[in-house]
Amino acid sequence: MSRYLKTEGIVLKESSLGENGKLLTLFTKDYGKITVAAKGVKKPGSSLVHVAQLFAYSKLEIYKGSSSLFTLTGGELIETFSGLSASYERIFNAGVISRIILRVIQEDLPEEDSLRLLLNSLYFLSNGKREPEFVKSVFVLKLLQYEGIAPEIDEIETMWHAKLLDGTKMALAHIFESEIETLFSFSVSEDVLSEINSISNMLINDL
Repeated sequence: MSRYLKTEGIVLKESSLGENGKLLTLFTKDYGKITVAAKGVKKPGSSLVHVAQLFAYSKLEIYKGSSSLFTLTGGELIETFSGLSASYERIFNAGVISRIILRVIQEDLPEEDSLRLLLNSLYFLSNGKREPEFVKSVFVLKLLQYEGIAPEIDEIETMWHAKLLDGTKMALAHIFESEIETLFSFSVSEDVLSEINSISNMLINDL
């Protein structure tokens, strides 16, 4: 098998690598979560500078050496989600989402549904058409379902130690029953949003 691979992926974490490079944690379509050395991307004029930015989603060319570390050899930018920087609430919740993904998904295991969920969530955060906390909460609940660890609605009520609002039950049912294309196609009251946000935080804290 060739050591030169092609995939699509998004940068979820970055740190310095030497003077001019970056160490990137990517969530990729074909290989799940991987660590990639992006050498020289901080140099002026680097052709890979844009694909090595946080939340950049790109077509990637990578080299797999003998260790678990990949090396970035080429890339073509698809989406930057530039609207995330338009407000503190958007970029804060994008950061929460990325940390949850990094915590939940496994190394070297493709999870295409979870990647699509992440990209759709960042799209809605970036365009500002939905409240950031709403996007984050829906993302969390659907991700836990994809990972097979989301409780049933009646179990959530037991964990909550109180009756859920009828609107909250309807929202949870929509989230758990919807495909990704219609996942965000509903709205909730402020009270329901507060409740599903608290529920999503509770479930994440219990992991």
